[in-house]
Amino acid sequence: MSRDRFLHIKTNLKCSKVKDKNPNDAAWRVRAILDLFAKTITSFGFFETALSVDEMMVKFYGRLNIKQYIRNKPVRFGVKMWGLCGADGFLFKTDIYCGKNGKNSSNLNSCALGSRVVLNMGQDLLLNTIPKKLDNYHIYFDNFFCNPDLIVHLKKVGVVATGTVRQDRVKEKNTIDVKSSRGTHCLKHDTNSGVNYITIMDSKIVSMLSTAVGDSPLKSVKRYSKDKKDRVEIPMPAAFALYNRFMGGVDIHDQYCSKLLPSLRSKKWTWPVLMRLIQSSITNAVIIFNAAQLEGKKSSAKEFAMQIAENYLAQSSSRWKSHELMTHEKKKKL
Repeated sequence: MSRDRFLHIKTNLKCSKVKDKNPNDAAWRVRAILDLFAKTITSFGFFETALSVDEMMVKFYGRLNIKQYIRNKPVRFGVKMWGLCGADGFLFKTDIYCGKNGKNSSNLNSCALGSRVVLNMGQDLLLNTIPKKLDNYHIYFDNFFCNPDLIVHLKKVGVVATGTVRQDRVKEKNTIDVKSSRGTHCLKHDTNSGVNYITIMDSKIVSMLSTAVGDSPLKSVKRYSKDKKDRVEIPMPAAFALYNRFMGGVDIHDQYCSKLLPSLRSKKWTWPVLMRLIQSSITNAVIIFNAAQLEGKKSSAKEFAMQIAENYLAQSSSRWKSHELMTHEKKKKL
């Protein structure tokens, strides 16, 4: 395909129709493909029990009323998207952040933004899963989303959750000396709600809420010691060990997507979002393919994308050759 042909297709590629315009939804231009994507990736249900909720950024520097800025992120400017992923990076649900009063926030206006996001991301899980099987699922999120009310609500509907929490969001206080050694922790348990409030001294003081586990059994983790100038083992509460193991699903998904497809500049914000959905689709396919490989070499995201491209190029070339052959035969008849 020539460059001019590609630019012509790119210019005329639309993700919505005029009749889809919704003044209450800032992302209406891509809402149709987002719904189609969500329907496709959840067609097999939630086959992973460790799920994490976090934010993702799609790079975009143009003018846009929903463009966000996040400091200390690899992608600081762009369209913020919420993601619900498994521990291996498989994306189960995603949505675009359209502001505090954006789509899907009308029914939960009294809740904090983080709570609304977690409940919206887990809505399909709660509605389409048998109550007896909800006990198998465990949702992880960081301190942006976590608060005691959300943890208690998820516990009541049958889902356990674990998340780091900011100390000003919890009435109870766990006092730990700043000069304490690494691994020093304190636990408080609420009998009525079943919530464990754990605070530990790591590189800094970190607090966590969990309805799944507490501090036992203690897990050994390695941390660097300035005194011994080497990595040493320190005891870590079980809640922190599980959080460190299963929380990074969205980050893993981001790493896969960053290796797929070139970054094409565009003044239309719908184009980067569309490319991100294609990246996410390929990432999900790679994860499923590697999970099915009991023996043998697993494929990287780049290798998998190259195989897809080669397949489409082979189909295109075969159609082009058949077209040339038919044209040549017509000329002979004339």
